[in-house]
Amino acid sequence: MAAYLARPHEPETAALLRALAEAGVRVLLPVLTLQPDWAWYAGPDHLAPGPFGISQPTGRRLGADALAVADWIWLPGLAGSPSGVRLGTGGGWYDRALLHARAEAVRGLLLFDDEVRDQLPHEPWDQPVDLIVTERRTITCTPRGRE
Repeated sequence: MAAYLARPHEPETAALLRALAEAGVRVLLPVLTLQPDWAWYAGPDHLAPGPFGISQPTGRRLGADALAVADWIWLPGLAGSPSGVRLGTGGGWYDRALLHARAEAVRGLLLFDDEVRDQLPHEPWDQPVDLIVTERRTITCTPRGRE
């Protein structure tokens, strides 16, 4: 699995990471560099401050291709739509990272319920999501490739 460490204004992910680790699930976390990079989550004691105030793992960097081992990928976002459009922060890091994911990997977007919009602008390079999970509901998005 791949996930991320939430910032204060995002849905919290620390409990998710803890539960996955306790269940024996290995979790990749982003290492925020200009190009996508990943490292294994080894617990909260193995995190360090990273760019933009986002904690990141201190373990060995695995490169962008490491995402190909993930069966499930949790993504952050500012907003999302039932058609699978994910609005990120504008840097394109996750859109570039997802190019290294396996096509069958499930892409989940964690949002607050008021961040779900009927429609959002998107560009050809924006990578879609399969599922949106909020504190109130789970939305199965339009299957990828069928707009």
